[in-house]
Amino acid sequence: MNEVLSQAEIDQLLKDIVSGNERVEVEKKGNNIKRYDFKTANKFTKEQIRAISIVYRSFGYSLSNYFVGMLRAACDAEVLSIEEMSFNEFNNSVPTPAVIAIINSVSLPSSIIIQLSKKISYSIIKSVLGGTREVNSEGRQFTEIELAILERVVSQMLRIHDDSWSKMFEFKSTLERIETSMQFAQIVDLNEAVLMVTLNMTIGNESGIIGLCLPHQALEPFMKTLRTRFVYSGRMPKKQTGPSDSIISSLKNSDIVVSCEFNTTEATTRDILSLSVGDVIMLQHKINEPLILKCQQIPKYYVSVGTIKNHLAVKIINNIMGEEDID
Repeated sequence: MNEVLSQAEIDQLLKDIVSGNERVEVEKKGNNIKRYDFKTANKFTKEQIRAISIVYRSFGYSLSNYFVGMLRAACDAEVLSIEEMSFNEFNNSVPTPAVIAIINSVSLPSSIIIQLSKKISYSIIKSVLGGTREVNSEGRQFTEIELAILERVVSQMLRIHDDSWSKMFEFKSTLERIETSMQFAQIVDLNEAVLMVTLNMTIGNESGIIGLCLPHQALEPFMKTLRTRFVYSGRMPKKQTGPSDSIISSLKNSDIVVSCEFNTTEATTRDILSLSVGDVIMLQHKINEPLILKCQQIPKYYVSVGTIKNHLAVKIINNIMGEEDID
């Protein structure tokens, strides 16, 4: 309020407006153009991020149920954020030490990372071992026993993770290894775009962060499938209705026992005991009556007996459709 223009200043301002000097100044301000950096271009659309958000909300719900049953404690997992960044930014955001699980999948061209913060990791270890006191993790490193426990927990988490993705595509994950420092967990180039999914995991009165790093090159083959309509439609991936080709191929090369039998013939024990070399047994089977060919003791065909190149052989006459045909 103290800055009051004098009459001379007002006159000068009106003169500048009439002469157009102010317009030139506005145009100069408009020339302040910011260059676009294509290295930082967003590779995930909002639609794709929404679809991934739905997947990981389902993952968080299922993960909570798993931890409730395993740890016998109140658990809750909710998605805090999903943001796109470079792998270098994700690398710098992960503290040391932390549980860093390198995950591989036959359907993905690149690995992904599941990261458990130190606080939530020690909370899981404490609950698994039946402890009640809070663990002081300040300055501690994970022991081999603790990493072995967490490895089993992460392996179960992968099963839940794959189920959460099943509405989009088949996601069969395997745990490659567990590291405690990002120095040994570089899965893609530092400038590669990744999607960081952050979940807040609460176990009892303690909470911590579970982070997932999804590189763009890992999800690139499925980018067209990352749509919310695929999730809401509930369309599941097509499952095989019959055996796979490998099973059929191995079955075709399997050996089975094939036998050909005449009609049964009855005889007394006395007749059997009195048999000797050269005796002839009269069969209750007519000459023109077909024999029954069995595969693994299962009647399959009616056949006739003959020879080919001095070898006994049978010729298939008809299929056996049912037990009534055998009689």
